[in-house]
Amino acid sequence: MIIKVCGMADPGNIQGLVELGLVDWMGMIFFPPSRRYVPGFGHAPDSYRKWPIPRVGVFVNASAALIRSTVHAYGLDKVQLHGDESVGQVEEIRNGFEGELIKVFRMGADWSWEALELYLPHVDYFLFDTDGPSFGGTGHRFNWEILKEYTLDKPFLLSGGIGAEQVAEILECYQSLPAMKGIDINSRFEKKAGWKDLKLIRKFALEIKSNAK
Repeated sequence: MIIKVCGMADPGNIQGLVELGLVDWMGMIFFPPSRRYVPGFGHAPDSYRKWPIPRVGVFVNASAALIRSTVHAYGLDKVQLHGDESVGQVEEIRNGFEGELIKVFRMGADWSWEALELYLPHVDYFLFDTDGPSFGGTGHRFNWEILKEYTLDKPFLLSGGIGAEQVAEILECYQSLPAMKGIDINSRFEKKAGWKDLKLIRKFALEIKSNAK
């Protein structure tokens, strides 16, 4: 199972995360209103290029040009689109980026799977998060029962308020949903915004990795 830790912002904290050897992808947020906005932590882009872990840049309604320049500056391997990007915008970003592309959808009460179909040719993964009043994480989970209705031929990651106490539920989803390939964790594993609790992540990731089949 892919474990993605999002909202990484400080190079020292990132170094510790990499040394755990248990995390598959690292997410860095390039959305200025976010408390985890990477440039806001004051480190040069080169500070983020040295680690042997796939780096995922998270963007919200950003232009293709801005995404391309950020990918180059920070050495990003994947791009995650967390806003209201149209199919046309996603296609434009896809055409200028050789890495993997992840499109996020926020799951609300009136959710319809039909909204995803036009995105299928342009993305490598979907990521399902909890709907909320803003584009940032809510710290709350949506109703995972909705995922049993997913029939599209596209792998996805599960996000939205995932905490260390949910290992059994996550494993149940992973084993029963063939398209689920991983999870995305963030705020519930933090000491403060942009600073992850590495001991908590280590315990959680060991439990996931040792039991995911």
